[in-house]
Amino acid sequence: MNDRALGAVFLFLLVSCQIGHTLDCYSCDYGTCLIPIKTSCGTLEVCVTETAKVAGFINFKRKGCMNPLSCLTDSSVTFAGATLTTSPSCCFSNLCNSAVASSASVISVIAATTVLWVARLF
Repeated sequence: MNDRALGAVFLFLLVSCQIGHTLDCYSCDYGTCLIPIKTSCGTLEVCVTETAKVAGFINFKRKGCMNPLSCLTDSSVTFAGATLTTSPSCCFSNLCNSAVASSASVISVIAATTVLWVARLF
């Protein structure tokens, strides 16, 4: 069994122990994590802090709930010449995706928007 399959089995077993119980997690969208709110996940969801990198160097954070099988995979999409890569970091207890803000600054948001806008021109 490869590492990815073993990880999926582990996550499934861990989450299935919690059937009937849902986790409370912090939630915020990219660039708005200064004051995340508390939210209840759906059944079989775990807490996540997802890091998105624009053009490989500008980081944004998102917090919320996620299917545990999605925790195993980074994803990337290219839009107008700029690549956005997301990396999830999941945890399995109440409020484990910490309320500590680690979001991008306003200057980073403006810089990322500018990079995407310039990339659309070319």
